[in-house]
Amino acid sequence: MGESQNQVNGFIFNTNEDFSRAKEEQEVIDHFKTKVDLSDPNDTLKLYNRFIEKNTFQTPVGYLFLKELQESILKSGIIKPEEMQKINYISQNPSTKTVKKEVDSLALNKYKEMVQNLKIKLRNSRIINLFFLVIVIAMIIIAIYSDKTVFTNFENEVIDHYASWEEELKLKEKELEEREAKLNKE
Repeated sequence: MGESQNQVNGFIFNTNEDFSRAKEEQEVIDHFKTKVDLSDPNDTLKLYNRFIEKNTFQTPVGYLFLKELQESILKSGIIKPEEMQKINYISQNPSTKTVKKEVDSLALNKYKEMVQNLKIKLRNSRIINLFFLVIVIAMIIIAIYSDKTVFTNFENEVIDHYASWEEELKLKEKELEEREAKLNKE
């Protein structure tokens, strides 16, 4: 039989999506095989536990690697089989993929709606800020170019009023001094 295009590590994949995922997983496996000393059971156990906790693998390629790690750890004897985390197989049947796609589609629609609402709020916020900016600029222009007659007139009235009092007081003081001078002469 001829070589299949959608083949990774001895597995043939029917869909491009599964093939791409398996290919990515094989790249991850190759990376960790070069970076981690898999002959050290403690490092192997840490790596295995991290892969299990994060559900890193979802194709037979990844599950096969997890099984190899599991057997290597059990063979080393650093952990008992009942204490070891088990490999959690996540079904990849078409109905699961359909449900996952529907959930992803719903989530995508929800986020699109949220983005749309945020864009509307941002636009409204910009309009309001622009309106306030125009008002502030108008107030500054009015303050600069307006004649200040209201305050100036009021200030002048107060000054005139006190000036007239001062004149009246001076006149009364002068009259009192004249009377006093008359009284002193008499």
